[in-house]
Amino acid sequence: MEPGGTIATWQQAFEEYRIPATRAIEKQLRASVTRDKEKLRALVGGSYRELLATAEAIVALDAKTKAAEEHISTISHNCRPPPHDLSARPPSSNKAALAQLRLLQRCCTTSATALRAQNILQCAQLIVISRLLLKSLGDQQGLARSLEILTNKISLLRRRLLRQVDAKLLNPLSTRSDVLDSLCSYCLVTSVSSEDALAYFRQLRLDKIRRQLTKSGDRYTICDALRYQIESLQTFKSLTGRPIADAMNNLQRRPILADATIKELELLDLDTVWSLLPVEIHTFVPYFKRITLSPEEMRSRLEAWSVEASRVLSAALDSHLSNMTNVTDVLEFRKELYTILLPSYFSVPASADIAAQIRHCLNQRLTAICQTQGSRLNDITKLLLEGTNAEDSAKSLWDADLAQASLSNGGSRFIKQVKNRHAGLNRVLSKAARMLDAWILSVNATQNQIDELPKIRWRDIVEEPEEEQEDDASRLIRGLSETDREAYSRELQEALRVSLSEYEKSMVEAASLIADDASSVYRAVTLLRSIRTSLVALQRAFPDDTRFDDLDAIVPKLHEVVANEIARQLSQSTRQGRKSDKLIEAALPEKMPSPAAFSTLRRLCQIMLDIGGTDLWSPPAVHAMKKAIRHQVSDAGQKSNYARNEFDEAYLGAALGHVLPEHSSKDAGSDMTARAAAEYWKRTKSLFGVLG
Repeated sequence: MEPGGTIATWQQAFEEYRIPATRAIEKQLRASVTRDKEKLRALVGGSYRELLATAEAIVALDAKTKAAEEHISTISHNCRPPPHDLSARPPSSNKAALAQLRLLQRCCTTSATALRAQNILQCAQLIVISRLLLKSLGDQQGLARSLEILTNKISLLRRRLLRQVDAKLLNPLSTRSDVLDSLCSYCLVTSVSSEDALAYFRQLRLDKIRRQLTKSGDRYTICDALRYQIESLQTFKSLTGRPIADAMNNLQRRPILADATIKELELLDLDTVWSLLPVEIHTFVPYFKRITLSPEEMRSRLEAWSVEASRVLSAALDSHLSNMTNVTDVLEFRKELYTILLPSYFSVPASADIAAQIRHCLNQRLTAICQTQGSRLNDITKLLLEGTNAEDSAKSLWDADLAQASLSNGGSRFIKQVKNRHAGLNRVLSKAARMLDAWILSVNATQNQIDELPKIRWRDIVEEPEEEQEDDASRLIRGLSETDREAYSRELQEALRVSLSEYEKSMVEAASLIADDASSVYRAVTLLRSIRTSLVALQRAFPDDTRFDDLDAIVPKLHEVVANEIARQLSQSTRQGRKSDKLIEAALPEKMPSPAAFSTLRRLCQIMLDIGGTDLWSPPAVHAMKKAIRHQVSDAGQKSNYARNEFDEAYLGAALGHVLPEHSSKDAGSDMTARAAAEYWKRTKSLFGVLG
């Protein structure tokens, strides 16, 4: 290998050199590695020898230092002065009382300073010392006035301290150390046990939730209350057990005046008055009643608190939901509530009970909304039936006011008027049709929103469960996505089924009354239009739920009422308009109807238009009308009013369907006449629009 050359990989060596050269390069590299190992071994060995020499020097120096220290200690011991009697004389009672009074005044001042600095535990400790000093000075008559003033100050400080303790305990942003200090302070100034302090803490939080929801029960307040309840349960859980016990033990580990935080207060000047204080104040250690609860009892108390808080929350939730009538708002509120609860679902005690309460309130309200939404069809049905009694009739499609109507805004209003007049709808029925369309849209929109529930990714929102909680998490997500959707959809479909059943029942009852009263033709026509308008819309929107067998059975009776009225008016108009016709039968054109037959059909069409317009004549209605007219035309006593000859009878039979003239002696001639009349009807039926 050339001097200064480098080889990065073994592939490079084989690519750039021949095999003999590559072997030579290998030998060079091995020799170089051996030389480097020898150099490194020599360097490390020399450094190790130097390190050993330094360590030996340090050990020797340490031995000399210890010997010098022992020598100096011996000299110092021999140079001590002779002992003296240092026994202290007991201080006088007045001097001790004044020292305690001075310390009491300083405790009041320092307590106020600590309270302003929000050092509530230090303030509570100083208040306890102040009470001990007041008790110690209670028999000093000369200090009664000063002691009364100081007693009032201490009482005021105590009340201010308790208010600040309440504020700390109520604040959801307080850290665990702040809460523990507040609980310890409460125990110090009220002399209660730690369990009583926790019970007081829980009651404070519950009262705040109750006040908050009583003051305002809107959506944001309910969400804040739920969030506060969850945070409170997490705080309660983190405090029970060792944390609160350790905090209490720290207070009882040493006397209050021996606490470093108290001794370091320069304003107290404890070094000056220490010897003048009674022993019971020197050594005072706070005592707290110990109540040890099992984990089951702790959990039971937390669950009881959660049940009470959930009851308050449920009452506010029910009150707020009662004002919500839109399914969209309720479902959005549902998502918001579960978004607050689920991120800490498995770490919060009694979270399943909270979720059950929320679900119960939401399901109850959604069920009521679905039922209300279904019952709106009853109001529309009443309006449809009111349209049958309305005095205003449908306006004609050919009125001049419609032709001169404004076409502004794209002519939407003009188009609606044309549709309503073509359908024969009066003002009430037009309003009912609009309401029905809006109701169908709202029902379909509700169903679509319910069907969208499984698309919410609850798995991304819920707290990550432990391995043993996976089944609970799966059940929870399945309930939110599938079970609730099926329940809501089932309630909506049930409400829809009931409302459609009530619709059919109301329509059938109204139709039965009209069918029994032959004089109410206008009501029958209007009811037929109501049924047609509503039935078409309902069957198009809900094809699986609209099998109205009873309604289908009663509609032909309404057709009969209308058909009988048409037959009556036709008979009346025929008698009134009949003129003496002296034209002999032989003079009539061959294979053409007489003017009497032709006029009969024209009058029939006019009566049909006058009674039912152009919209009423569906095939069943036309069939019922033709049946009634056939019966009248074929009557032997009235036949001459409508037909003059055999061809007229055949022609009317072709127009009215299935009625042939009576056969003469020559059957072949009658058949030819019937075929000729049928052929003539095919050519002329366009002249009779509603009849053809």
